Formats: sequence, structure tokens, C-alpha cells
Amino acid sequence: MILKLLAHIYTAGASYKEAALKMLGLLERNFSVSSDILGEFTGDIASINSVVKEYCGHIIILGYWQRRFKKQEVSLAVKPSRIGLEHSYGVFQKNLHILAGAAKKHGVFLWVDAEKMGDREIVTMSIIRERALGFDNIGQAIQCVHSDAKVFLRKLLKWNIAIRFVKGAYTDGDLKKDKYIVANFKDCFWTALFHFKNSSVKSTVAAATHDSKLINYALRFWEIDPDLRPHIRIQMLYGIRVKLQRALIVSHLDILIYVPWGHDCVGFLKRRLAEGIHPSAMWLFVRNIFETLRYKKFE
Repeated sequence: MILKLLAHIYTAGASYKEAALKMLGLLERNFSVSSDILGEFTGDIASINSVVKEYCGHIIILGYWQRRFKKQEVSLAVKPSRIGLEHSYGVFQKNLHILAGAAKKHGVFLWVDAEKMGDREIVTMSIIRERALGFDNIGQAIQCVHSDAKVFLRKLLKWNIAIRFVKGAYTDGDLKKDKYIVANFKDCFWTALFHFKNSSVKSTVAAATHDSKLINYALRFWEIDPDLRPHIRIQMLYGIRVKLQRALIVSHLDILIYVPWGHDCVGFLKRRLAEGIHPSAMWLFVRNIFETLRYKKFE
């Protein structure tokens, strides 16, 4: 019962129809959206091919939305474990290239996250490869729970690749105290932002967080330097801190909502809990239940 309640709050539904209605509702209210089809760790080739086919079909729909909502970003969140990384590097790289091509054709952006600490090098170099081949519609998440996050940041900045910074919800990072994670986040965000200020390339530097202090940190740059505004975005998860999401969008800021959906809603939450969520993230989820029940989500 509790998991079903959480699934209702933190995911957009089990079916495409449910999720589409909620994503369109967000777009109509000037939010950008990133569609995140639930499921992960696909190992056999038949299943991997099926997932890639599903992604390609979904990209066509997202492309239609992108043409309709030209001022916002309509993107797809891609999990490396779903497109072959659990099988082999070669399969993952081939499928990432297929998706980058399909997304480019339909004007859709791809956000890719290295789900495991040990996968970061492979994922980063694969994204750089796609950028070198001319696909500028791809970006990567940097988890600031790792003290060496800036190593991967520098590699991405050399290719002017869009970046979203997250504190990191899980416990696999070597930075355990929040103050060190926050300091790493701020350092990386500032470094990326001023890289693009001095670059001829316009690319996104996103603060993907629900931490008010970090959101305010990012928005200070937005306030003091108009040249930085085109680069700055706040990214938040569907159903979390809805009151704040509403306040930010009313201020005409660039806000993107990550929208997880799919038949694996309850399984998704079970895995997140089993993997070990950082205590601060756990408290955010629990506290947010009451806020979300009070302030209705955009439907």
C-alpha cells in the first residue's frame, strides 16, 4: 500500500497514456520535460534490442512535442544499463549511436547518466565520441558525491557537452558528508558555467537538485550576469517539491522536470530503497509526501 502511494506521487503512471497526459500538462505550463522510461539492467540481446526500439518509437513522439513547444526542451533520459552496457561496451556504444541519430533527426535531446561509479569512464568517452561525430544533442549527468567529479567534467567541457549536476542520491560516492558534496557541486557548477560564458557554444549547465541552497546558488548567477542566463537551468524530479517548482516557473526561469513512468513503478521504488539512499535524500522523499498531497501536481 505504501509503495503504491509512493509510486503514485513520484512517477507519472504505468502506461504511456497516463505519462503523456502529465508531460503535456507540464509543457503547457512552460516546464521543459525529460521522459524517463522505467527499467534497467537489461542483459540479453533480445531485451536490449526491444528497449532500443521502444526508445526510438518514443523519440518520434517527443520530437512532435518539441516542434509544438519550441521554447522548451523535450528530452529523453537514457540509462546505459538498459541499452547494452551490462552486456558489453560495444553493444552499448552501438545503441547509444542509434539513439543519438534518431534523436537528432527528430530534434530531441538525450540525457545520459552513468548509473555506477565504475561506468563513468565508459559512458563519458562514449558521449564524447558521439559529440565528435557531430551529435550535439547529448548531455551527461555528473554526480558530485564523487570527489573526482571534476576529472570527468573537464573531459566533457573540452567538447562543450551539456552537463547536469546532481548531488548523488546513493551511497557509492567517497564524499560522505553533505558539506563536502555541496562544496563539490558548487565548484563544478561554477567551473562549467564560466567555461560556456567564454565559449562560442551555447550549452546547458543544469543544477539538478531539490536543495534550496543550491538552487539559490545557481540563480545568483542568473541574477547578476544576463550573459549566463541562457546556460542556466534548474532540473527537478516529478512530484518532488511541487510548491517550489510552481514558484520557479512563475518567475520565468528555465525549469525541467524529470518524469519517470512505466509498468515498473513499484519495482523502481523498491530498487531505490534496496540500493541504499543517502539519508538526506530519504528525508526529502518522506517530507515531500505531505507537501505533494497538499499541493496537487500538474496533471
